[in-house]
Amino acid sequence: MQHARVAAVLWLAIAASPSLAQSPLKLPSGDEDYRELLSEQRSGPCERCGVVQGIRTRTQPGPRAKNPAPVIAPSLVTTPIVGTGSTVEDARQRDAPVQIYVITVRYEDGTFAFIEQHDEPSVRKGDRVQVVEGRVELRND
Repeated sequence: MQHARVAAVLWLAIAASPSLAQSPLKLPSGDEDYRELLSEQRSGPCERCGVVQGIRTRTQPGPRAKNPAPVIAPSLVTTPIVGTGSTVEDARQRDAPVQIYVITVRYEDGTFAFIEQHDEPSVRKGDRVQVVEGRVELRND
């Protein structure tokens, strides 16, 4: 019993020793320090890397413009009837449906993500990808 206590005290003394402790904390003080920290983060394992499991398209209605006409009564709204020039055509194009690509990615940790993009993706099912700022990019490795 006495030997176990002596061993425990020695182990605690070694663990708490300042020579074995980590170096003192250094906080970033400038832009160069921040760049260095960001590059160190990227050098480790990729947290948002995975494999494309599928790509599908979805159509959603375009953004609707707010009715510029004032509301006279709750059941009565004024609306302009005549449009000139390209105003009517521009309004129709603005209300046209928008095609969205939904890319399903299975991350290396087993979780799934559904990333929506408005432009056609350059990746295919089975490609190894990395998600950067909400966009799916092909990995270089």
